[in-house]
Amino acid sequence: MNDPVCPRCHGVHIVKNGQAHTGKQRYLCRECRYQFTPDATWHRISPEKEAEVDRLLTERLSHRGICRVAGVSRCWFRLHLKKLKKTVLHSIPEEQPQAKKA
Repeated sequence: MNDPVCPRCHGVHIVKNGQAHTGKQRYLCRECRYQFTPDATWHRISPEKEAEVDRLLTERLSHRGICRVAGVSRCWFRLHLKKLKKTVLHSIPEEQPQAKKA
C-alpha cells in the first residue's frame, strides 16, 4: 500500500484533489483539510537573479515588470521585498526647527 500520508497530521484518509500547474497530483487530507503535493520540488532563485532583481528595483520599474523581465514569481518577489524591508533603515531623523531671530 503506497497511499500518501498527510505530512501535517499523518492521517490516512487522503483523496485526490486535482493537479498542480506542474502536472503533479494534488491530495487533500479529509481529517485536517490540508492540501499537499507529495515529492514537491522547490526551485531556488540564484544569487545572480536576486542581484538582477535588486538592480531592476533601482531602475524604478513596476513590480510586475520586474517579475516578467527577471522570470520570477510575484509571490517570491513579495517575499524578497519583505526581506529587503528588514535590512533598510526606514526612519528619517527629524530636524529641530530653528528659532527665528527678531
